[in-house]
Amino acid sequence: MLLIDSRRMLAPIISVAGLLVSAQLSASNPIHPDRVDSLLGIEQLQEQVLSQNAGLDALRAAVLAANAQVLPAGSLDDPQFSAGIAPHTTGGLERDGREARRANLRIEISQAIPWPGTLELRRSVAQHEGDAAIQNVAALRLRLVALTAADYAEWVYVHQALVINSRNQTLVNELRAVAENRYAAGLASQQDVLQAEVELQHLKHRDIELRRLQRVVRTRINALLNRAPETSLAPPSALPAPEPIATDQVLRRAALAHQPELAQWRDRINAQQDREALAAKAFYPDFKVFGGYNSLWDQYDKRWVVGASINLPIARNKRRAVLDSARATSEQLDYQLQDARAILLSALDQARAAAEEASHEIALYESELIPRTRENLSAARSAYSAGGGAFLEVIVAEQLQLKAELELERARADRFAAVAQLTRWVGGVLPAISTEASHTGAK
Repeated sequence: MLLIDSRRMLAPIISVAGLLVSAQLSASNPIHPDRVDSLLGIEQLQEQVLSQNAGLDALRAAVLAANAQVLPAGSLDDPQFSAGIAPHTTGGLERDGREARRANLRIEISQAIPWPGTLELRRSVAQHEGDAAIQNVAALRLRLVALTAADYAEWVYVHQALVINSRNQTLVNELRAVAENRYAAGLASQQDVLQAEVELQHLKHRDIELRRLQRVVRTRINALLNRAPETSLAPPSALPAPEPIATDQVLRRAALAHQPELAQWRDRINAQQDREALAAKAFYPDFKVFGGYNSLWDQYDKRWVVGASINLPIARNKRRAVLDSARATSEQLDYQLQDARAILLSALDQARAAAEEASHEIALYESELIPRTRENLSAARSAYSAGGGAFLEVIVAEQLQLKAELELERARADRFAAVAQLTRWVGGVLPAISTEASHTGAK
């Protein structure tokens, strides 16, 4: 079955090229505050995960084991050698009283030969199983790459959120100072100062929550790297700008053609079809050729013998049951492939919809909401400083700006999360927009 992630796409896949994050972002990292020039890139992290993940190593070993079965499966069984001796000819006296001079032996060598085509079918079964194991490794690689990219993007998000929260703490501290000065001058009430203090405590609590999330994300990344949870992690590079995504039709075509989990099912079906053909071969006899020497014969010409034998497949009910079982298993795998396709296309469509929704959010926040909240905060501060506005309006404006900035970072993360899933389901590489145009032109 397809390995559909149940957890929400919290963090995105990002491109292999990382952009340098600002000095403010790296300085906010509590793990490496002094390593501004040492940023963790997505490509570097993914390479480390793929080289150190124990589950991937286990599947690679399974591939080696499966491929090692191909040669034996297509080979003849070892020949059989048998020998016998007449014990009373090995010594003592013959009936006329003379001493026996030699022992009488019987030697035979035989080789089993299955019905024509059987060995090739056995080899083909093993080959398809090996191919399925390879596709299993490819599927796990895609899953690890997507998980790594998602956790990496969450690592970026939590650093950005800490910077935004810290910047707002500085802002509220400034607002509190203004409120205290106005209160001291008798131009404002003590409530203004208290409102600023309450908002500042909320921001400090959010900082604690974000640092807890930072620890959780670090633990998840270290788990992918097969390292201790508390191992330190460098601050991240920034996420790249989003790029356009191909249409649903192009994505579906790429997924059905290149997704390794579907290819794994097809390899299993091919292997089962060969097993079904082997079950049909069982209705035909197998052969055995042999040759031997028997010194018990008095005449020398009779001592050498060659021949052949066959088994008699008369238990047809037993063979029919095996064939029926093989056919039923083939049918089962066909239905499972259909189910896997449906699950894949559903996951693909959900990821595409999530990417589109996040893209609209990003555009909305960048072009409309963020500028408006900043203008609103600036106007509220100016009005309060001039004595024409309420301090609560300034705090509300600050909260709206903080919320918009955090939601913009979350929307960016959500979009990359959707792209992570799209990349996984289409087989590792998103189709280029030019591909879509070429298909349209071909029509």
